[in-house]
Amino acid sequence: MSTPQGDVTIRAARPEDAADIRAIYAPFVQETSISFETVPPSVETMAERIASNLASHGYFVAQSDAGILGFAYASPYRSRPAYDRTAEVSVYVAPEGQGRGLAQALYRMLFAHLAARGFHTAVAIVTLPNPQSAQLHERCGFAHVGSLQEVGRKFDQWHGTAIYQRMIGQADLHSAVRRVEASDTVALAQVLTLIQTSFAYMTGRIDPPSSMHQLTISKLAEAAKGSWLLALGDPVAACLLATPLPHALYLGKIAISEDLRGRGVLRALLAASEALARSMSLSRLELQVRLELVENQKIFGKCGFIETARNAHPGYDRVTEITMQKTL
Repeated sequence: MSTPQGDVTIRAARPEDAADIRAIYAPFVQETSISFETVPPSVETMAERIASNLASHGYFVAQSDAGILGFAYASPYRSRPAYDRTAEVSVYVAPEGQGRGLAQALYRMLFAHLAARGFHTAVAIVTLPNPQSAQLHERCGFAHVGSLQEVGRKFDQWHGTAIYQRMIGQADLHSAVRRVEASDTVALAQVLTLIQTSFAYMTGRIDPPSSMHQLTISKLAEAAKGSWLLALGDPVAACLLATPLPHALYLGKIAISEDLRGRGVLRALLAASEALARSMSLSRLELQVRLELVENQKIFGKCGFIETARNAHPGYDRVTEITMQKTL
């Protein structure tokens, strides 16, 4: 899923973006001390970096019709295992993209990505002096926690660095929940795959079978027109379908990728749903859980939902699902 920023879209980087990203980065290497690299990486090396960081920490670009205007990525802060939940972050914006809030937008997506993957702290290293970068990082919630003097030599001069730190948390997840539009076929395809993968364990456990077996991209697109298809991540790693009813906002198709479970992603989706319900003057969230899926009933119970009814699917003379509600 991508996130719009005016006429620019923030999306996950791809290795094939390497040439455009290098074109932005090379002048920072060749003409400034902002980067401590002294020779711009090749396109091939940049593609390798993108692929590596995508797999481990995250890499995003600001894409316009004219091309890529900026990028942000996270990488390991230190190699020792105790630092595994700390990431070093960087952001670069081309001159023609500066002054448009793209650096902040890139960082927002990156922080949400890090939060969903259990990272605790982000660290940014800023070459001194660089008041524009200092102001940017402070606007993005970083605190200046220290400085090092004369640690890098470039252009026959010694340069110090400032260390900025920002904690990663639930607020970063909440800000990244977005609505998927019916026209966004790429995101819809990702949602469909996520639902099918996440619901696969129900096969053979529940009766009647899950409706996900009849779900298609076109059906999701139709649902997204009258409901709010909320999602998080690029590619989509969590989703739910919120449908307004006269008495409550009904939540269905709740799916979270296995690697993100237990990291606050469900609570972020529910918080977005609560805000949506309040904007519609609805005082409850409602969902249904299959009778056999006791573990899911317990999860939603911990999120404030209580059982309000027991129901049978058409053609069944026994209880097959439980209705649960949360009062806002």
